[in-house]
Amino acid sequence: MDQHVKDPEEKLDKDIKRKTRLIKQLRHDAIIKVAVSAAAFFITFSYIFGIVLAPTNDMFPAVHEGDLIIFYRPGRIINTDVVIYETPDGNSQIGRIEGTQGETVGKTEGGLLTVNGNIQPVQKRSGLYDETYAGDKDISGEIGQKEYLILGDSRETAEDSRAFGLIPRKAIKGKVFTIVRRRPL
Repeated sequence: MDQHVKDPEEKLDKDIKRKTRLIKQLRHDAIIKVAVSAAAFFITFSYIFGIVLAPTNDMFPAVHEGDLIIFYRPGRIINTDVVIYETPDGNSQIGRIEGTQGETVGKTEGGLLTVNGNIQPVQKRSGLYDETYAGDKDISGEIGQKEYLILGDSRETAEDSRAFGLIPRKAIKGKVFTIVRRRPL
C-alpha cells in the first residue's frame, strides 16, 4: 500500500515542476514580447514618426492649441506642406511651407509680404483675409538651398518666418500626418 501512496505524490511533484517550468517560460516569453514591442515603439517614434502638442493657435482654424499632432520625417518638402519645426529658441512650432529654394521673398511699400512678386494672402485656402504683413524680420531676397519660408495660417497673430527668419531644413522635424483634437466636453 505504501507504493500506491508514493505514486500519486510523485505524480503531483512532477506535475508541479512541469507547471512551474511552463509558468517561467510564459513569463520569459512575455518579457521578451514587451521588450521587443517597446523597442519597436521607441524606434518608430524616434526615427519615423513624432508626436507633439500644438503649442499655439498659429495654424487656426485647422489646428488649435493643445491638439495632438503626429508627424513623420519626410525626405522631400514642398510648398503647402504643413510641418513641425524648431524655432531658434528651441521650441516646437507648426506652420505651412510658403517658399522654397530659388523663390524670392520681398516686401511692398505698404509692408506686405510677397513671394515671387505676389502678395501673400493671409489664408488663401479659405479666402478669409486679403494680405499678409511682412513682419519685423527682414527676409527679403532669394531663398537659399535648404531654407524655407514658413508661415502660420493665422497670419495676424502667428510667430513664423516673419519673426524668426527663414527656417533651415535641419530645423524641420517632419510633415504633419494627422491631428487628434483635444477638446474638453
